[in-house]
Amino acid sequence: MKWFLVLLLLSTTVGHAQHQKKTVPLIDASVIKVDSLLWDLKALSKSPAVEWLNQTGPVRSLLYKGVDYEGKPTQVFAYYSNPDLIRGKPVGKRTYPGVVLIHGGGGKAFKEWVEKWAADGYAAIAMDLAGKGSDGQRLAQAGPDQGDVDKFSKLEKADLRDMWTFHAVSSAILAHSLLLSFPEVDATKTAVTGISWGGYLTCLVASLDNRFKAAAPVYGCGFYNESDIFKKPIGQLSAGSQRKWMKFFDPSTYLPYAQPQFLFVNGNTDRFYNVVPYHKTYSLIAPARRTMCLIPDMKHGHEAGWVPHEIRYFFESVLNERVPLVQVSPVSVQDSTLRLSYQSPVSVLSAEFYYSNDTTSLNEQRVWSKQKGIVDPKNRTISSTRPKEGFKYGFFYLKDHRNVGVSSTFLIK
Repeated sequence: MKWFLVLLLLSTTVGHAQHQKKTVPLIDASVIKVDSLLWDLKALSKSPAVEWLNQTGPVRSLLYKGVDYEGKPTQVFAYYSNPDLIRGKPVGKRTYPGVVLIHGGGGKAFKEWVEKWAADGYAAIAMDLAGKGSDGQRLAQAGPDQGDVDKFSKLEKADLRDMWTFHAVSSAILAHSLLLSFPEVDATKTAVTGISWGGYLTCLVASLDNRFKAAAPVYGCGFYNESDIFKKPIGQLSAGSQRKWMKFFDPSTYLPYAQPQFLFVNGNTDRFYNVVPYHKTYSLIAPARRTMCLIPDMKHGHEAGWVPHEIRYFFESVLNERVPLVQVSPVSVQDSTLRLSYQSPVSVLSAEFYYSNDTTSLNEQRVWSKQKGIVDPKNRTISSTRPKEGFKYGFFYLKDHRNVGVSSTFLIK
């Protein structure tokens, strides 16, 4: 009988950290100076109730309580793992940084994304934002789906708190609160990254949840009414609903109050998140708290969006005080020379200047040219001759000897 009790005790304490939750820090909503804040950040700061679906294997699955939808309770499906679990070990006493992973349009909770970050040393959680489970079927207590109706057109008649963005932001913040409750997660070292629509959500979530120390939105940005793609569904709303959507659901409303360090990752020819609204979005974050990574001809997709290792290097530099990414100054134009200065403990390997005079094509069809940048390691500058034909859009892209890339901001003439 005694041995049975010992085994029972071990089975409830060794298996997983959900039995040993700790106090979760609160979001400081006082710094978000908007006239009508839609989200109850105090409530979202609390760790949600959890139903564990799978407590074995390297990646665990669960349902956690979401916010009510159309007056009814909801649950959100998610995957979770950490460096101990991914190696098949019980959760030990060591703590790890945490990361919240937010999928994009048409996506789901990606198990392999959680595996990647757990293998890289993080406690990682990825949630489904379409009211679905691991099998792709609607949950019994599902929130809104992720189609255009729930994102846009329903706004004409629906309550703001029944819109997809309200629920997606709430679910991501609740996932963070859950992560922070685990004893193996260092509550002072958490980050968030999301892809496409998940990048859009990352801008919102990182602005509202100042418990995060770092954020890496991939592709996604604000100023949706200026997007080559999203200005269309917004434009189909009535004038009043357009104003309401931009006021409550566009990241431009909240980014001025964001507290984390940001890494902005995008391509120069992205179909959904084009140059001008992207430039306006990152400009809302002070230069001292942002790093740019404009990757030439970057493809759009979930896998393409989680591949850049710059995201991990950036998180490591912020959360674990590792070697930072190259820091670059604004580009100056002096006579016929474009020049920027940089700071980096790692030598810069290469640099190029990309530019375009194509002002008539859609963003993904815009034609770009490139020319070599000259790296001066002694003076820590990078320069390139101003193109003879001039340019409307331009940026420097450089890599250090770790093969880690960063860029300047866009130059827009």
